[in-house]
Amino acid sequence: MKTRLSDLLPTFSKPILRLPRVAGPALVMGSAPNFRLPQGHDADWALVTVNASQLLAETFGLPVPDIALIRRGIFVGASEQDFYKRDLLKGRQAKHLIIPVCPDAEDMLKAGCLTCNYRYDTLQALTKWQLANIVWRLSGKYHVGRGWHRKISTGAFAIMLARFAGFAPVVVSGFSLSQAGHGYDTRNAFRYHADEDAILLRRLVKRGEPIYAEDRDFAAESGLPLWQTTNSSRPIANGADTRAGTALLDWALVPTNNRYQPLFVSSTC
Repeated sequence: MKTRLSDLLPTFSKPILRLPRVAGPALVMGSAPNFRLPQGHDADWALVTVNASQLLAETFGLPVPDIALIRRGIFVGASEQDFYKRDLLKGRQAKHLIIPVCPDAEDMLKAGCLTCNYRYDTLQALTKWQLANIVWRLSGKYHVGRGWHRKISTGAFAIMLARFAGFAPVVVSGFSLSQAGHGYDTRNAFRYHADEDAILLRRLVKRGEPIYAEDRDFAAESGLPLWQTTNSSRPIANGADTRAGTALLDWALVPTNNRYQPLFVSSTC
């Protein structure tokens, strides 16, 4: 009898990321034309970029990405779009380069990076099972199968990866489920994974993950709460528990069932 995936995933070990110990806030930067820096953003925030969004980061004076999540085809593919993105990333770098769904191919990826002089401190290729495990731990959804990675965007996975790595809160900007195009070119690229991305993001909200949208449009589309700050620039999250008055959030990560849940400690101001 064939074993169900829902029975298999809990038996897999937690994926290990080749990252230093991480904590604190992170900005996950997409490529949509609506990118803005979140309120309260400063040099202490980590930066997570997606595919070629680090080009957009440069226009805002942001540093080298702490994590760059880049689709494998950009470094090893042969399509016109792959060559185009490879050329865009020529000569750039990231502290930690992570490539989804490219098992046992790090030598090939390293060679691909050399062709465009893309530099990194560490490189890690994730298998589809590692991706499925991360998605399951964050969303509770068993999301794997032949070609499954085509049904979730690299950007949506970057959001989950940032949270899985330990960042909190995670604030996303430059994302859209409806607006085509990229902020770094005029190609008006179509967004393919909107429906599946929306389902997963709404599941993250229901599970109480500290993930927020920088702009109102994406908050409405995705169900993510809107990120806001007080006048003193101390982060708060729109929709937080305000039974005690205006809530300020102190972040603590509490282990529960091999996952981490945010603990909200509110105080009045």
